[in-house]
Amino acid sequence: MEDRALTAEPVKLRSLPRRLARSGCGFAVGSLVALVALEGLSSVVYLAVRLYRDRAVAEREHTRYDPDLGWVNLPRLFLPDMYGPGVYLRTNSQSFRNGVDFPIAEQKGKARVICSGDSFTLGYGVDNDHTWCQLLARLDPRLETVNMGQGGYGIDQAFLWYRRDGARLDHRFHLFTFITEDFHRMESDSFIGYGKPLLRLKKGVLVTTNVPVPRRHALAAWLAGHGGHLQNLASVRLLRAVVSKLRQRPLSAPGEEERRWQPVAAKIVEELQALNQSRGSRLVLAYLPMREDYSSCGADTWRRFMSAQARAHGLPFLDLVESLRRLAPDQVPALYIDGSRTRFPAAKGHYTEAGNAWVAREVQKGLAALDGSR
Repeated sequence: MEDRALTAEPVKLRSLPRRLARSGCGFAVGSLVALVALEGLSSVVYLAVRLYRDRAVAEREHTRYDPDLGWVNLPRLFLPDMYGPGVYLRTNSQSFRNGVDFPIAEQKGKARVICSGDSFTLGYGVDNDHTWCQLLARLDPRLETVNMGQGGYGIDQAFLWYRRDGARLDHRFHLFTFITEDFHRMESDSFIGYGKPLLRLKKGVLVTTNVPVPRRHALAAWLAGHGGHLQNLASVRLLRAVVSKLRQRPLSAPGEEERRWQPVAAKIVEELQALNQSRGSRLVLAYLPMREDYSSCGADTWRRFMSAQARAHGLPFLDLVESLRRLAPDQVPALYIDGSRTRFPAAKGHYTEAGNAWVAREVQKGLAALDGSR
């Protein structure tokens, strides 16, 4: 009996390391599971907070469905705290971002300027008084400015809105403005979940397709608008990677997409020129700079193309990207919203009040240099 007891004791001692190893593995696995659960829960909580706090698409607050354009400003709207306390947005009965309505005829002694464009012209993030279009009239009281900027518009929608609602007004100048993204937007029949018209060239004629614009389901628009937050989830990133792998497409050659859509952009410029000539107004093309344009050459292909179009039609071309690049590096940040003081994440990168003032000065200098602007 004693011999068996003595021989059993070493067996127990030899099994102790194995038990400790098993306990350690169990603890490690349990900790890993807890960490994964905590990470997943944290991601969900973070997402919920951002979805509750942030309003992804500012345009939902001030636009309505439009069968020709996709969306357009609500008329006679006043939102006193649109972009923050006291940062208001007001529209007139014509859906322009102005505080007054405009009769067909110009005011005596005033030269009317129509400002077409996207959210950089609308004045995303600032009040009506501090959009560059409004500041232009403050710099030169002889000007009367009509703000036809609209968030999310490509050059196609800006052209169609001007043709429908802007061209009927008497005006001296038509400032047709754009950023690089506006050219990419015209390549699709939707934008962040909202339907939009699509312009095509058929036998040299500009044809509007996808009209009446289909109404998008509210859930689809919501999901598209909050896609940036949803993509922060690791599960969503993994799913996108798998889907992308399964749907691999051949890469386009550099510049291929631009060459595909340049004839459409050229036709838009041609038709804008004809419209303005019929109204006795002067078309001015203006390339507005995004912050990344200061150090990136991403805009240069479209800049060269639009500059060539301006020369071909004898049009003034205001290249504010070039003007931005002439500034010292420490002057640039103050011109753009950093995104830390707004509930709209998309406000980041739009012009601050100082940025709008800088654009207004650059545009005013360009207009003053034109024959007949004085």
